[in-house]
Amino acid sequence: MSEPKVPFDRRKAWSLIVVISLNLIPVAGVLFWGWSAFALIVLYWLENLVVGVRTLLSMVANAAVTGGESWLAALFLGAFFTFHYGLFCFGHGVFVMAMFGGNLNGDTILDLGAGVSALFAAQTNLLIGFASIVAWQLVQFILFITRGEVRRTTVLDLMGAPYPRIIALHVTIIFGGFVLLLLNQPVGGILVLALVKMAYDVADVLRRGQRHGRDHV
Repeated sequence: MSEPKVPFDRRKAWSLIVVISLNLIPVAGVLFWGWSAFALIVLYWLENLVVGVRTLLSMVANAAVTGGESWLAALFLGAFFTFHYGLFCFGHGVFVMAMFGGNLNGDTILDLGAGVSALFAAQTNLLIGFASIVAWQLVQFILFITRGEVRRTTVLDLMGAPYPRIIALHVTIIFGGFVLLLLNQPVGGILVLALVKMAYDVADVLRRGQRHGRDHV
């Protein structure tokens, strides 16, 4: 007796192709454009900020669609998320500057904007990586609306969604940083960091696809 065929989900396949392609940009940056560990990690840190913005927009979209008490939840939890998540990202950024920033720190590691600006001025092709980050998060937001996920979630669930990612990325950066320092293999260590990040994003797409499939059973 043959096993039942699993239906081919073109939307999931398309999402996987996009997310893998975008995650290959940092790999190309390391191999061909001379991106440093600091450049790669700053891009990932900036991605956390963009994810935070997308989360706020998703909370507002959910409130707009569901109405009623969702607006109060969006206002209160949105303000709390901005403060708490922003503080988390700030602490993460200070750690990145202290560990990898070197002479780009300027007068203080607390001036994250100056450090990031100096890095982008030194390596202008980093804008390609940042543009790909913004593009992917924009696609994620559009899919969140068009697939109807905006109606099947709550403001509270949306607020908590980015934290597992930022924690996993922070742990990965710490581990990758120690690999770079101990093994003295900069290219290899940076590539491992990029591939771990890619694996996390692929797993996230697959998890979203499974949840979307269950909603239509």
